[in-house]
This record gives sequence, structure tokens and C-alpha cells, in this order.
Amino acid sequence: MIQNYLNNQPRRPNKSYNNNSYLKGQTPRIQPLMEGNLAARLGVNQETIRKERINLPPPLFVAWCKRKDASGMGWEFDEKTGLYHPVN
Repeated sequence: MIQNYLNNQPRRPNKSYNNNSYLKGQTPRIQPLMEGNLAARLGVNQETIRKERINLPPPLFVAWCKRKDASGMGWEFDEKTGLYHPVN
């Protein structure tokens, strides 16, 4: 009898999924990183990040990051903010 009652109740949508941006066709954006966080992501130390950024022209630094990043993401340095921004 209880099961019958439950089966006849209107279904309510699962609200935990209603606001999920992934399900709405939007991919989550990767946030800019501080040098230490980028170093950890790339598996190198901060000194290596700094050295490569200084010694390589920006397009080659992005390519170097892409090779190091597990997701293949490139990164570029923004002197105004002091942060590294993702580049596709």
C-alpha cells in the first residue's frame, strides 16, 4: 500500500543537478594561477617557471607549458595582474 502511494506521487526534479553548468552546455573556466600554483600543476618549481618565462618568447612559453600540463593547457603571464592565465 505504501509502495503504491509512492509510485503514484508526481516526480520532482533532482535540484542538485539543475544548476550544474556542465549540464547546461557550459564548460567550467580554468582560473588564473599564481606562480606557485602553476609550478605545482606543471610539476616543476617556481624558479623553473620564472626562468622559462624570462628566457622564452611568449608563444614558446605557452608551448612549453602545454607540454608540461597534464591537460595540455597553455599558460601565459599577465604582468598587470602577476598571474598566469590559461590559453587554449
